[in-house]
Amino acid sequence: MKTELKRSSPLKQGVSPEYIINFLNACEKADSEIHGIMIARNNQVIFEAYNAPYAADIQHIMHSFTKILTNTALSLAYSDGLVKLDDPLLKFFPEYEETANEYLRKCTIRNMITMRNGQQRSIGGNEWRPLKTSWKEAYFKVPFDKEPGQTYMYSSGNSYILSYIVQQLEGKTCRELIQERIGGKIGLGDFPWMLSPEGVCSGGNGVSLTTEQMLRIGLLYLNKGRWNGEQLIDEEWIDYAMGYKDPIPPVDGLQYNFHWDHFADIWAARGMFGQTCGQIPSLNMAFALTSADKTYVAMKLFQREIVDRVKADEAGEARPAEDNPYGLPARTPEEYEEVLRQKGLRMTLEGKNVSVKEHVQPEKDLVLTPQDNPDKVTRAELHFTDDQKLVFVIEDPRGRHTVTAGIDHWEAGTTTMTGAYLHHQYEPELTKISAMAYWSDEKTLTMEWRFPEMAFFDHVTVVWDEDEIRLDRWVNMNSQDLCRPTLHVKR
Repeated sequence: MKTELKRSSPLKQGVSPEYIINFLNACEKADSEIHGIMIARNNQVIFEAYNAPYAADIQHIMHSFTKILTNTALSLAYSDGLVKLDDPLLKFFPEYEETANEYLRKCTIRNMITMRNGQQRSIGGNEWRPLKTSWKEAYFKVPFDKEPGQTYMYSSGNSYILSYIVQQLEGKTCRELIQERIGGKIGLGDFPWMLSPEGVCSGGNGVSLTTEQMLRIGLLYLNKGRWNGEQLIDEEWIDYAMGYKDPIPPVDGLQYNFHWDHFADIWAARGMFGQTCGQIPSLNMAFALTSADKTYVAMKLFQREIVDRVKADEAGEARPAEDNPYGLPARTPEEYEEVLRQKGLRMTLEGKNVSVKEHVQPEKDLVLTPQDNPDKVTRAELHFTDDQKLVFVIEDPRGRHTVTAGIDHWEAGTTTMTGAYLHHQYEPELTKISAMAYWSDEKTLTMEWRFPEMAFFDHVTVVWDEDEIRLDRWVNMNSQDLCRPTLHVKR
């Protein structure tokens, strides 16, 4: 049975609720879209909230936050005496020794985990996810052309190779090892982790977690690897991971250790598009965010709006009288605590768009045959139901895919809709979706698709022109294209 995290109020743990309100407002102003948030101080949760359709029990794709789990699994192999930080990489891959150059021969586990392996280029998850052949062989095909340990170059390929090594040494995947040795003890619960074609956890990405699961991992590291009095991760490893021991020089103002970035008072493990777990050891505080934060500002805003202000309070510094950046009305701290509670309960990203009154009246069932297109979409269907829903269908080489959207309201469901090209090459066989359709002008039907397991959300428009119908699709953020080629259908 999972042990529940202790709960408290912000005020009882020395945090003004006004600071949390300011942080949420600052993120909204900066277009840093929070999906889920948890904040803990003194090992007690002081705030938790979710922006609908995102929810506490929905696991969110973590992207590179996954590396923390890979590094944690490696820490267990380290504690078991199976691997040392200064072991040469080729110790575990002797098959490449004969053809290895001097740089590859010098590369160590430490170089790999600190992203200073000396390879010619980085390797991203979006490159390998579609790859059906050996990821290990793909990794060693990239030349080693620099002195290991000298040049920082972030690469998910390094993390995959570390995952491969752990599985070789322990005889089980990183996921199995963590679940066996740590997961049950910290109440982590189950979580999926993508496997490579070789049956190895993908290492640099591919895990999905809830916001609470992220926070539990953060609390374990904040407490130097201890949970309920038991040392689950070697404290020496925590010191290396955080950069307390043998710190590495900062790059562009960030000190990257074992996937914990150090900025100001915050050590953060981060994944693409804003998946962030942060620790503030000086305040005994941790936080977890799932989000769509394309400018990666949330960590800096947390420092400015919460950490700096709590530090000033504890130092007895007087707050400037004009310090009210978001125009909040004068209230007592207790009143602000209720405002924060209500704000958390009402958070939503499901917009309230309403159709214009005058618009095209399409047929109840509309079947379209697009012209030749790069996505090889051969058929599109729009079915308008009597209960104010739109059933949208696409047929492509992956099959037939359906999204049911409420007209002027949101509908939750699941879909197999193709989307890898807009979603950093993530394409689950079945994914949750919340969808809405509305007439944005007299000739344009707009759909909003929210995928609560991802950072991505899509818009689709169907436009009725005089001689054709056009379909367009675009995404809020991506590592590749943000939109797909227009589908044209002659009328």
